[in-house]
Amino acid sequence: MTIEKILLGFSPKAENILPALKKVNAGFGYIDEEKAEKIAAYFSVPISQLYETATFYDLINTKKQPALTIKVCFSTHCALKDAKKIIVEIENVLHVKLGDENNPKFRLGKMSCVGRCGEGPVVMVNNKVYERVTVVMVRGMLEEYL
Repeated sequence: MTIEKILLGFSPKAENILPALKKVNAGFGYIDEEKAEKIAAYFSVPISQLYETATFYDLINTKKQPALTIKVCFSTHCALKDAKKIIVEIENVLHVKLGDENNPKFRLGKMSCVGRCGEGPVVMVNNKVYERVTVVMVRGMLEEYL
């Protein structure tokens, strides 16, 4: 599938920018500068506006992602439910630090609310959602990917 084919599925109206960004991100894994320029041109918006939208949302990547990307919800509810302890355990298991973008194998980051507060803490591993995660669950959850 090409970016052009994806974009043709959307009317070039402002309200379709976010759905198009999500679809391109899902299809390619991230939106690099070349793709961003094509999307901005299609919707007739400045590239700065496109990046403003893309970087606002945690689920849209503007950089190529490593093989394993882990995001821990750090909204108020999840933070109160031991999200910090879960991050520390993931750091210990994978020998990676939160926010380190130089690790070629793993990326660990925080994300804002994903709307599943009743099921928190929430962890996403390569876009697979895990709910009610505990420190004890972390090692088993990650072994599936290692």
